[in-house]
Amino acid sequence: MRMKKLFTSLKKSASLIAILAISGMTFNASAEKLSGNTAAEIAAMMTTGWNLGNTFDATSGKNGGYGLDAETSWGQPKTTQEMITAVRKAGFNTIRIPVSWGKHSNFSEDPENFTISEEWMARVKEVVDYCYNENLFVILNIHHDNNSGNIIYTLKDDGESEFFIRGVWRQIAEAFKDYDQHLIFEIMNEPRLVGTSYEWYFNPDNPPAKVIPALEMLNKFNQIGVDEIRGNGSVENKDRVIMCPGYAACKEGCMTSYFQLPTDETPNRLALSLHAYRPYDLCLGSLSTWKDSYSNEIKTYFKDVYEKFIVGMRVPVIIGEESCSARFTSNEYSNQEDRLKWVEAYYSVTKEYGMPAVLWDNNVFKSNKGEAHGHFNRKELTWYDQPFIQKIMDVLGIQDVDNISIDYSLSVGPNPATNNIYVSADNELQNITIYTTSGARVLYKEISGNNAEVGISMLNKGIYNAVVKTEYGVNVIKLILK
Repeated sequence: MRMKKLFTSLKKSASLIAILAISGMTFNASAEKLSGNTAAEIAAMMTTGWNLGNTFDATSGKNGGYGLDAETSWGQPKTTQEMITAVRKAGFNTIRIPVSWGKHSNFSEDPENFTISEEWMARVKEVVDYCYNENLFVILNIHHDNNSGNIIYTLKDDGESEFFIRGVWRQIAEAFKDYDQHLIFEIMNEPRLVGTSYEWYFNPDNPPAKVIPALEMLNKFNQIGVDEIRGNGSVENKDRVIMCPGYAACKEGCMTSYFQLPTDETPNRLALSLHAYRPYDLCLGSLSTWKDSYSNEIKTYFKDVYEKFIVGMRVPVIIGEESCSARFTSNEYSNQEDRLKWVEAYYSVTKEYGMPAVLWDNNVFKSNKGEAHGHFNRKELTWYDQPFIQKIMDVLGIQDVDNISIDYSLSVGPNPATNNIYVSADNELQNITIYTTSGARVLYKEISGNNAEVGISMLNKGIYNAVVKTEYGVNVIKLILK
């Protein structure tokens, strides 16, 4: 039987309405339509995510990154439904699909009126549908096209970058015009002045003179992307959450006063896209040993962004990429404990600040020659570093994920007659725990039988995680009380 999902309302006191939004750990069922949520509400539903890296973003390889074979040109196997299901079963409810588009179009021949390959768009849609089959959130973007010549942030722009941004988002918006709020668009990936001394960092309070025009161009491109998506005219694209990056998608790039989020005809649907491999020396650099001082460094890094965007502007922050590189000594995995300490510190802060984080995965694990951010063995459908993944779920309060069954029904929703949450399953219920988004437990109740009710009169307005345990496993559900 497939899981039943309820989007119903309950009057409480004079105006309190409880709305159930399903997210987190869910069962293998087609996602029911999700609409009308603000960007902040969608971000709160995105418990944690995983990147399908070095796949659709590939721009080189044996075939030079052209055609459908580009998906495997960086050494990855062809993406399957079974892979996406395995990621969902591990506890992730969001998948980011980085995509490069330029080499799958005739842009170089006709930059003003180019078209994306129909077969490439169809293949991307097929994988997005794999995610929809698992009721997952999906982030779709323009990825490495800035590196391959289609989006160049230089002092002098000949207009081609603008044509590319406009044309790609016009075509993506049309192709996905009927997809609901489970699909999120990210305008660009790490837009920056490639190959310069300030490619990845500059003083946000005093940007170099050569960076300022690039920052202004970035604002323009974000605006073009938003306008093209909204201009498609479909109800879904009007309602869609859109992620906009600052320069290099880094902290400095969004904290500078030169960065401005686009204006948007649909209020409260924009999110900041941030990439944060912090601390750098441990996550991407040459160090492999955890230092206690890193905990404070991580919190300090996110604090300014949290206060400016989430508190000050009421704009959610979605961390589209993060990870901590694995290290090997004499062919032995040497920094597992250090990486687990990183997970504890990093995800505790992102949870506290309400920033869903999407784990980067390039499927490179046993290597010290580059970024070893392989987590999921896509050929074997197993995890290279299961303790690392389990630690993420433990920190976020997603429990017993390996025991989840996909073959029973579970219904959770408000009971208008009693002001309670009604829980029903076709197997034995065991308990329900309700947490705030910061991880504080506010309610726990042991339950038995196939049906139960839990009082909600003590809960304030806000967003909660409801963890329902049955004899078959655990389901994590977002509750939004308004």
